[in-house]
Amino acid sequence: MLDVLVDSVLDVLKTIPVLIIVYTLLYWMESRTRTTPALLEKAAQFGPVCGAVAGAVPQCGFSAAASALYLEGCLAPSTLVAVFLATSDEAIPVLLGNGCGAAEVVRLAAVKTVLAVAGGYLLRLTVLRARPKWDEPLEVELDGCSCCSGGGVFAVLWRTAKTVLLLFIVLFLFNTAVSFIGETRISVLLLSGSVFQPLLCATVGLIPSCAVSVLLAELYAGGAIGFGSMIAGLSTGAGFGYMILLSDRSQRKNAVQVIALTWLLSVAGGIAAQAIFG
Repeated sequence: MLDVLVDSVLDVLKTIPVLIIVYTLLYWMESRTRTTPALLEKAAQFGPVCGAVAGAVPQCGFSAAASALYLEGCLAPSTLVAVFLATSDEAIPVLLGNGCGAAEVVRLAAVKTVLAVAGGYLLRLTVLRARPKWDEPLEVELDGCSCCSGGGVFAVLWRTAKTVLLLFIVLFLFNTAVSFIGETRISVLLLSGSVFQPLLCATVGLIPSCAVSVLLAELYAGGAIGFGSMIAGLSTGAGFGYMILLSDRSQRKNAVQVIALTWLLSVAGGIAAQAIFG
């Protein structure tokens, strides 16, 4: 149990610098401007590309940061989905540590980036096109924002502390469950060798924990799941991003839609990757 506690604390600590930077940026924007900066508006048309490139960086806390930006109106939902699809958290270093070559890592990053860009623009042109208020031009009403009260440093640290506490509670519960179940049983539950495996892995990826990416990478390195299944699981494995996204009650309906679309694209991408790469 002590190991679980230590691992949970270490995983959460990795997100703190990213969250502080993002919340500091949001505080500055909210205290200095009344609308989203023009730079964001001009870059919005390239949102899925930017989101995919940023999400491809193996950083555990970026999906959480992207969700925070989305809740503040600084990211379109298609861009957020692109970030989620491209995110791989700790999978890349785990794969390298398990003997997978650089070519395998490059293939993983390339497939996920292509899926993220294609998926983001597909949503923008279809499902999310019917919601112009989510798309550019982006505007954010910043009057009376709660994060601007109580002074800059206090506001940023308080917001970060609340987020970190929430992340730790969920992560600790998940890590405890995994330690009792064991990776072998999880592999069996994921129907090793089944055509339904990408679907199951995509569902497992929805669990809000950076540890999911580690688990999927280790299962793939051990031959328990296929490449397409790993793609599906890592594409939904947005870590703490879902928790941040669902933390705002006023936007939960939109959040659920974003998560559902991410899951659908991840399953489709995993099945396609399985068919192409085996």
